[in-house]
Amino acid sequence: MKKYFFILFSAFIAFACTDNGDKESAKIAATLPDSLLKERWKVINVVADSIRAGDLVLRCGSDFISESLSDFSQKEKLYSHSGFAMMDNGTMYIYSNMAGDINPDEIMRRDMVDSFITPVHNVAVGVYRYDLTSTELEKLRKIVQAHYMNKLQFDMNFDLTTDDKMYCAEMIAKSVEQATEKRIIFSKSLITPALKEKYLKKLLDKKVIPSAKVAEQREYLALDDLYINPHCREVTKIVFDKPLTPTKFPTPENYQN
Repeated sequence: MKKYFFILFSAFIAFACTDNGDKESAKIAATLPDSLLKERWKVINVVADSIRAGDLVLRCGSDFISESLSDFSQKEKLYSHSGFAMMDNGTMYIYSNMAGDINPDEIMRRDMVDSFITPVHNVAVGVYRYDLTSTELEKLRKIVQAHYMNKLQFDMNFDLTTDDKMYCAEMIAKSVEQATEKRIIFSKSLITPALKEKYLKKLLDKKVIPSAKVAEQREYLALDDLYINPHCREVTKIVFDKPLTPTKFPTPENYQN
């Protein structure tokens, strides 16, 4: 049973890494008054101007899946997706790993900054900066762009012991550790019984079961593990609202048959 719970838990992380790609998100965005959206864009434009190459950029989508994914962080439950800011030919992009309908090829993608942190689909945005030297920053740029050119695939098994595929937080942490020769390292979060049980119902409903290999994993990199770090400082953090939540959260004991 423990093994089954962990497979289900890991499957939901995979499902949740598709934030901003579902119909609920579009529905919520459509309800924002033009005046409110205009004011939020003013704030987002200021945030975008603060971003520098090498920055960690996080967001939280306005949908229920994003709210669920943010709950996997155990210290600050705020964000649902992460990426690296890097310049290419004079344009700043956000490089990130994700899967799902929004990225069916499941390979590393890059987005324009305003697209990645748009207030149309996001209710929270954060920019964080590691204390990288110029040499380390250049190494990081080469590592991230190599991943992008090599079409790094999303890791549906969430296996931290392999490097040929990576999920979003894993790509961030491993790239920084490699660029700094492990001067900067990251703590990991442990799977808790509460997290396993909380998402059992949604996992069963979605019937998304990855390889049994994930059952061997007992720790993972959460989004707050990336920035709650002595070598990382907050540049800016904007919280517009809370993402969509269900009217009644189901409990696993009601879904045992």
